This record gives sequence, structure tokens and C-alpha cells, in this order.
Amino acid sequence: MKTILLLITLVFSGMAVSSCTNDEDETDFEILTPEEEQQSILKMEQENPK
Repeated sequence: MKTILLLITLVFSGMAVSSCTNDEDETDFEILTPEEEQQSILKMEQENPK
């Protein structure tokens, strides 16, 4: 009886772990290189002069 319950627990645990993957390729943030960051800062300064 304990063996059956252990196997059932292992099956459900395996299903839970395997279903919690994030396979999406799109990220929520944009990675900027230092050059791109500098260009965006200059562009913002030109649009909003002090």
C-alpha cells in the first residue's frame, strides 16, 4: 500500500515539475548595449532640453 502511494506521489510530482517550464522565447525586457543606451540618452536629451 505504501509503495503504491509513493509511486502515485512520484508520478504527480513529476507531472508538476515538468509542467512548470517557461518555453517562451520572447522576453519582457529589452537588452541594451552601452552604445544603444548612450544613443537613447542623447535622443531623450535632445527631445527634452532643460
